[in-house]
Amino acid sequence: AMDQKYIHWCVDFARRAAARFIAGVDNGEITMEDLFDLDYQPVPGSDPAQHSVRYLAFTDEVLPEFQEPILEKDEKIIFCAAVDVNGYLPTHNLKYNHPQKPDDPVWNAANCRNRRIFGDRTGKAAGANTRPYLLQSYLRDMGGGNFVLMKDLTAPIVVKGRHWGNLRLGYKPD
Repeated sequence: AMDQKYIHWCVDFARRAAARFIAGVDNGEITMEDLFDLDYQPVPGSDPAQHSVRYLAFTDEVLPEFQEPILEKDEKIIFCAAVDVNGYLPTHNLKYNHPQKPDDPVWNAANCRNRRIFGDRTGKAAGANTRPYLLQSYLRDMGGGNFVLMKDLTAPIVVKGRHWGNLRLGYKPD
């Protein structure tokens, strides 16, 4: 019951993000082929490793309007970000979406969380989830040996019958 409001917000925002993706396809902003691109291209010199895909310009433009407002709803919410089926996070919240600093992987791990594939157990499950929602607890690696206990809630983003990924909502447990 204590997680109910977060579940409601996550499912609602995932549905709205999916509707925006569908509108983008319908109005020609992006093709289905590009939206479902899984050909991750390494960003040279990135540490931790970042990747680009063909839909980055689109998600950079449209996702903040869904991902940013939810951060204001509750002080326990740490992040809200869409991930694809493999846990790839194209466009993070603005506070984690900074350009990487060369030779500073610790700062990058905490502040440049966009364009990364989160292939840990929690990240993989978050991307692959097809249930109405999935709630997990995990230790979030913030770099430099700093871990934070988090609840991770995901709800599917489905575009024209195809599972694109999930909206991930991370928040502090009570």
